[in-house]
Amino acid sequence: MADLIVRLTKSTDHNETFDLEYDFLENPFVEKWKDRFRFSLTRGDDISTRDQFYGINDEWTKEKTMSIINDSIDKINTMVPGLIDRKIESADDQNTLNYLHAFFEKYHGKIDSWITDPWWQDKPKEMRAVWSDLNNYIHRLEGYRSGNPSPRIKVAWYATPKTNKFTNDDYEHFTVGHQFGYMYSLYSDVGKDLRSLAYDEDDHHLDFVPPTYYSADFHLRFHTESDDKVQEIKDRCSTFYDKNKNYFIEKGYQKNDPRLVMGSIPIAKLNIWQKYWHSDQFLLDCLKDFNRIQSVILL
Repeated sequence: MADLIVRLTKSTDHNETFDLEYDFLENPFVEKWKDRFRFSLTRGDDISTRDQFYGINDEWTKEKTMSIINDSIDKINTMVPGLIDRKIESADDQNTLNYLHAFFEKYHGKIDSWITDPWWQDKPKEMRAVWSDLNNYIHRLEGYRSGNPSPRIKVAWYATPKTNKFTNDDYEHFTVGHQFGYMYSLYSDVGKDLRSLAYDEDDHHLDFVPPTYYSADFHLRFHTESDDKVQEIKDRCSTFYDKNKNYFIEKGYQKNDPRLVMGSIPIAKLNIWQKYWHSDQFLLDCLKDFNRIQSVILL
């Protein structure tokens, strides 16, 4: 029997579902994740990212994503006239994406600070959702930089306060590279970690923010990064640190700092019967028919 079910459904027929069944891994962080998941449940917080499917079906294209980003900018500028003065015209325009991401961080603030930030107090309630979704669309578009995004699903609860911090022991469980069928912790801070900075070449970014807070948020991966890719990630991050060594040291991060992680913590893996049910491609073909998260069930 599995430990966790992520139930998928269709936007056109919520009665048709597909269950992804997961077994928890044996590492101390799993209990911390389950605690945060139960915390979100007891608060009654709703899943905020029910449609965050990447590279799984053809519902999303880079053209659609760019259009929604620009529509989001228009909505924000309607609420706060003239706030954002740039739009995206190409998926390859990483400079504008970095600019928009930095803009998001500047006005969002750190983690839950928007709740008390005076700047937000007179803003329309719906602006908060548009602001958070804009950040998701930016990251979605970045997934097209090297072709189609790697198959994955993101699940997050925006309304749940981020209060629990990773310990040094937790950082030891971070891994570089993703494996097909695994569930991983999700970056829940506002900012960019070392890997994101190294790949985005971000001149607009406000600050380096390592993974600091954890929550029930997670992502499901349906691709495996090769050993060569993992080594390339490590080399690129190391080079980026060396290039910006003075900055990191001034911020208090020596090169051996445990917070300079380049990945996430594996939490669970597909139940053995499902993982090897025909093949990886068979499972991907099954997933193509679904485009919404219906529920997450802890058994």
